Amino acid sequence: MNNLSQIKAILGEAEFNELLAIKEELSNAWNKNKIFRTETEARYCVLNDAKFPTKAAKYWQSVREQVCHFNELTTLSFDMRRKEIDLKEVESKLKAISPGTDRDRLEVDRDELLYCLASGKRVAKDRVREIMQWSVLKKEVNDGSFDDKNVNIHQRESLFKQVLNRAQVAPENLPSEERLSIQGMIHMLKDEPVNREFVKKLKKK
Repeated sequence: MNNLSQIKAILGEAEFNELLAIKEELSNAWNKNKIFRTETEARYCVLNDAKFPTKAAKYWQSVREQVCHFNELTTLSFDMRRKEIDLKEVESKLKAISPGTDRDRLEVDRDELLYCLASGKRVAKDRVREIMQWSVLKKEVNDGSFDDKNVNIHQRESLFKQVLNRAQVAPENLPSEERLSIQGMIHMLKDEPVNREFVKKLKKK
């Protein structure tokens, strides 16, 4: 991010000098900008009580999020390794080629690869941060009150409460198919043993 020469060719002198004047500010912003969710976003935007109304639901969603980021990190590693090979090839060619259009093209390829690798390292670092963040959240909600080995076990309770939450905020003009889906799940899940006490409390209210 400290090398602004890569974009100099597409800017006028005035615009380039403006960016050059805040070079350190741009570098600082580029390095500290969060790419993925903050802890606050993970807690309250993702694991909100409406969508994930039980500790088990929060736990298993955290598992999904963590695995998703790990998979993406692994895929990124393959891409980064290929780009590092590409960079070695380009740099080798640059040592052997004379000035001209072909060399100019190779220099663009080199600059692009350098930027992509730098950006990739930032993405990888922030994915690790989020992977560890989901690890913390998993530990917080996993108090031993639910099965953390089989995702299916909690769903009769969690899904019932989630669908009830959807029903409470469903608009009058909700499409009939979606309304039927909600009503069908509520009708079937309300009689599950795990939900009977909850249904009794609702009836009292």
